[in-house]
Amino acid sequence: MSIPVGLQLYSLREDAAENFVDVLKAVSEMGYDGVEFAGYWDLSAKELTTLLGDLNLKVAGSHVGFPMLDTKLNEVIEFNLELGNKYVVCPSPTRELYMGGTAEQWKAFGERLCSIGEELNKHGLRLAYHNHSREFDSVDGKYPLDILFDAAKPENLLAEIDLGWTFHAGVDPIAYFKKYKGRCPLVHIKDFHQGGDQTEVGTGDIDLKGITEAAPDVGVEWYIIETERYNMAPRDSVRVGLENLKAVLGR
Repeated sequence: MSIPVGLQLYSLREDAAENFVDVLKAVSEMGYDGVEFAGYWDLSAKELTTLLGDLNLKVAGSHVGFPMLDTKLNEVIEFNLELGNKYVVCPSPTRELYMGGTAEQWKAFGERLCSIGEELNKHGLRLAYHNHSREFDSVDGKYPLDILFDAAKPENLLAEIDLGWTFHAGVDPIAYFKKYKGRCPLVHIKDFHQGGDQTEVGTGDIDLKGITEAAPDVGVEWYIIETERYNMAPRDSVRVGLENLKAVLGR
């Protein structure tokens, strides 16, 4: 089966603040297979489920901030079960760690995520962690991202590798997500110019062909496009990114 393509809706955050329903309709019309949430814009899980069904969009996952996971996990579980979403994703570390943490702090964070993931598993949900480039700043000779994943059981904490941020950090994204084969059902497709700025997917230097060739063996279930900086209107940006990725995929 071909791997579907979703959009991380943070890519259209400004438009979503104006009219979230219109954004979902636009994403469907562009030809995306699904969406990954980064907030729900005051819509209930029931309303979203109905709307996505009408638009023929599936839920690839949902980004939920660590504070919510840490203190309101029951609410997260209830909402995502009603939404029909399997993958709950912690999108970033605590601010303390993002500004630079010790190996022990990263290990403790991984252990906490592991316990959260264990609880989610009881309800048929899975927890994943999404990286930026800071998780590749060496701490005691190791990547903090590796310290985090080493501290958690694979069944309790999956890896949503952001291949663009990995590339931006100077790490080979293909080799890196191959390292987490079987643990990486979701990958973020983001593009950068070598040593430079973010750009539309397919217009930078990330090896899309190599990624798509490796993805099936790694166990990827969703390609998720995310663009945070644009050279054109955001909707045009994510449309171009989808067209470029589909061209590589031969669709």
